[in-house]
Amino acid sequence: MKKTILILMLFITSISIGQTKLEEVTVAPNGKVISKTTVKKSTNRSPEKTIEMFYKNQDDIKALDPLISFRFYQKTPYYKLNEILKQKNKSCGEFVEKTLVKTKTSDDKNSIAYLYNVTYKNMKTIEEIILIRESTNDNFQVYIYNIKKQ
Repeated sequence: MKKTILILMLFITSISIGQTKLEEVTVAPNGKVISKTTVKKSTNRSPEKTIEMFYKNQDDIKALDPLISFRFYQKTPYYKLNEILKQKNKSCGEFVEKTLVKTKTSDDKNSIAYLYNVTYKNMKTIEEIILIRESTNDNFQVYIYNIKKQ
């Protein structure tokens, strides 16, 4: 009985450890596997960390990509977001600081709206960022990003 419980515990532990890994497979058009890579899944990112990373990387669309929800891209294509951010960076200048004005969390806690007063080198703006997540196990991602001059 003790051996059975020990074996069962080891089996359950190995299953739970395996859930933190993700296998990426690159396949050629003819169906042959080119490469396999095992990647450890990242831990959940807090909404505040997502916001910080979003402002820190606004000049690098590739770094922003994992922070943006696929639902955002359903409304604003990737190339359009890239153009918008380039224009914003050109007209607003370098990011200086942001001050939180208001936060609102949905009842199911899967979306959070933030309103910030943001200071850039060339101007001040009011920015709304709404983050969503698909489930409690997912990271928060940017769903809506609105910017207005102050």
